[in-house]
Amino acid sequence: MVLGDLRTAVLYVGLLAMSLVLLAVGGFVQFDDFSGDGSNEWNLPLGAIAVVGPIGAVLVAWKDAKARVWLGVALGVLFGFLLWQKIANDGFRFIWHQDEGELAQLTVVVVLVAAVLVATGVQSKSEPAAGRWLVRAAIYLCGCAVLVLVAVVAGTAYYNATDCENADPDCLSLLGGMAWGVFSLPVAAVAIVVIEVVLQRGRKRRRAESGETALENRS
Repeated sequence: MVLGDLRTAVLYVGLLAMSLVLLAVGGFVQFDDFSGDGSNEWNLPLGAIAVVGPIGAVLVAWKDAKARVWLGVALGVLFGFLLWQKIANDGFRFIWHQDEGELAQLTVVVVLVAAVLVATGVQSKSEPAAGRWLVRAAIYLCGCAVLVLVAVVAGTAYYNATDCENADPDCLSLLGGMAWGVFSLPVAAVAIVVIEVVLQRGRKRRRAESGETALENRS
């Protein structure tokens, strides 16, 4: 059993490490690019192969709760590294398709996948659904990210269509879309509170019904 766990760990860590190496070799990740433009010589085939690694790592680790936790921790470390490089190293770049904002997108994806893996690993399906608050928190986090993304895209498209009809390079449509994304966060918070209240009432109702059933059985 221990040997099998070790092989699984080596496999998903190896897949993740392989992807990071391929991204660096392919020119998608740079540590000394002070131009702000990223590399102009991307190796797209290596980039395509690099995408397969994380997906394979998640699929391998998903079969075992402990593996999910450890892979989630590894991705959490990667998230910390990305955040540290973004703050401390002005020459750090991750550009997939000529867009420096892709580093922020990568960081968000890494932290979301890490949260889901750790939550589902720590609180597996064997636990009562009512007690799986970590899983719910991870779902809420992913839902908020999707909502913000949709709001940003919709807001940017709206301002592009209304205020930037002449393709003005100084148009601040993205800034308007980001404002939409910020305004969507209170909406998400309200939705989460409503969902939790509904779930809490449902749990209380089921406990009351089970208590009544137990009393009837005793009588």
